[in-house]
Amino acid sequence: MPVVITYTVVGWLLLQVVELTFEPLGLPEGSVRLLIIITIAGFPAMVFLAWILDFTPQGVMFDLPLWLVKGKATRKQKKASRPLALFLCLLVITGTWGFAIFLDDRIQTVVTETESHKSNPKSDTAVVDFPANSIAVLAFENFDGQAETNYFANGLAEEILNHLSSIRELNVAARSSSFRFRGERVDVREVAKLLNVRYVLEGSVRRYGNRVRIGAQLIDAREGYNTWSKSYDRNLDDIFAIQREIAFAVVDESNIALSIDSKNRLRKTQSENIDAYIFYLQGLEKLRSSQDAEHFKTANKLFNQALTIDPNFSRAYAGICEANLALYQITNSVDDFTNAEIACKKAQSLNIDSNSEVKIALGRLYRVRGLYQKSEDTLLKAIAISPTEVDAYIELGEVHLAQKEFDKAKAFFLRAIDLKRNYWKAYEALANFYYTKAQYADSANTYEMVTRLTPDSSIGYLGKGAAYWMLGDIKQALQSYEYSLELNPSRQAYTNLGTSYYYAGQFQQAVDMQRKALEFAKTDHRVWGRLAESYRFIPDQESQSQDAYKRAAELARDNLQINKEDWYTRAMLGLYLVHSGEQAEGLNLLDVAIGQSQRDPETLYFKALAVLQENDTEQAIALLEETIALEQYYRQFIALDPDLNRLKDDPRFNSLLPATEL
Repeated sequence: MPVVITYTVVGWLLLQVVELTFEPLGLPEGSVRLLIIITIAGFPAMVFLAWILDFTPQGVMFDLPLWLVKGKATRKQKKASRPLALFLCLLVITGTWGFAIFLDDRIQTVVTETESHKSNPKSDTAVVDFPANSIAVLAFENFDGQAETNYFANGLAEEILNHLSSIRELNVAARSSSFRFRGERVDVREVAKLLNVRYVLEGSVRRYGNRVRIGAQLIDAREGYNTWSKSYDRNLDDIFAIQREIAFAVVDESNIALSIDSKNRLRKTQSENIDAYIFYLQGLEKLRSSQDAEHFKTANKLFNQALTIDPNFSRAYAGICEANLALYQITNSVDDFTNAEIACKKAQSLNIDSNSEVKIALGRLYRVRGLYQKSEDTLLKAIAISPTEVDAYIELGEVHLAQKEFDKAKAFFLRAIDLKRNYWKAYEALANFYYTKAQYADSANTYEMVTRLTPDSSIGYLGKGAAYWMLGDIKQALQSYEYSLELNPSRQAYTNLGTSYYYAGQFQQAVDMQRKALEFAKTDHRVWGRLAESYRFIPDQESQSQDAYKRAAELARDNLQINKEDWYTRAMLGLYLVHSGEQAEGLNLLDVAIGQSQRDPETLYFKALAVLQENDTEQAIALLEETIALEQYYRQFIALDPDLNRLKDDPRFNSLLPATEL
């Protein structure tokens, strides 16, 4: 009986300890359940051993009590049974536990080999070899449920990610890749496989008043256990110190040797006010969460709130610059560009610590203005500050693409992808490069990758639709445009749909789509130009067409004041003026644009449409022939463009049409 009681008590105490310690120690799920089963299963074995063993002054003796001994047990016998009970408890539990581990290991080995064989019949085993210096930082969980804590938690994880990304010895998964698991219950080993990383950092945040409790743990996905975990209970003002501590811990636990420069980067102290910093994080969240103009406007407000608290917050000014540049790309509004320029210059004057974010914003501003050398120099400085800053490489690619330095542009885009293989912006830039190079199949495939990485964003579907259109797959193009509208109504989507209706000869529908596009971008000359050309083919709408052309020309002139190297806008302005009765100036602008663009097919096509308005059929066909010689995909535009219907009786024109049209 003492043996039974002792076994029960020891087993119960052991299970209590296990329940409290196994999870923090990162031991496999199901370990507690397995130990409970072992403890219960060991009970019969314990009873049997107690039956045949006995402690005596001479040692442990086998004692088979085949018959009962009369009389009560002596005090000495009872006392001797206690060590026997304890010994048997430990013997049974440890022995059964060891056997269970051995058995479980064998089962897991068989299961793993079976699954591996199913997935790869040519190989008996499949070993995942993660890069030793690779890590993903997941979005930290909000444990208090407050909306404001969401921004704080995301910002905390992002700042840690930025700290780690500045270390050239580390390969850090991009924010857009690792943060897409936010709010999901995921197996970190599956996350590691998807992102191709060895380590995964996850954490939680709970705010109460002016204090914050942060928990973080680093998981080795290859081994499947925690290598480090820690809780911080600090004042909010200590948040920047916590970020550095966690970053240092990650590096230490990863056993990565850092250069002196990398160590100095980790030790770098941030001086922002914590309240301003929270507004800044909220602004970043809005800036990056959507391509919608309203999100950019909200981001602007949040960055300005940060500046109200801390007027010297350089990164907040850089955020305002980025938000307004994003708006300018949507609206073509000169006011948006002016606001971006003012903010970037202010950020530059305050950027004592040389933040890479400020340099990248300035580099983008210079590119949009057409100051390509200045942009390149600034972006190279950003890379010197943060050698793995992927956005700097993307911008450098855009700078070279704008100058038609295609080999350099592609190299920078591929470098960006190599740095962050799951960063949708890098793939989007490469897809646009392929589109510019008339490699439309490659463009469509790369945009497909963008849609996989950001399935809730419309930008990938917009690009994919444009690529399918150039490939002549009108059905796929329209499906992509319409799906992008379901995700996020935008100027780009409505303009593209309107253009599709225009080439299909459905001019009223084209007008309707362009008017919807104007609701998102009232100062975009491209939308006004498309609206004007659609009105031209609707009876009794000549005056509306002329008004739209004049408005388009006015806005295009404003945009040329920002970037005098913008040959596309100059060519469009020339076409607007020709249709507005200002033929001489319009044709001259088209000639300048052709020279600036190095005879880009698009400018040649615009010039052909312009001279046809002057009834110069010979020159129009010659320009169309040169266009087709440079880019075969323009055959479908020639076949569908209503302005060219008058040439369909000319054999030279018919020779330019696609084979299906002959």
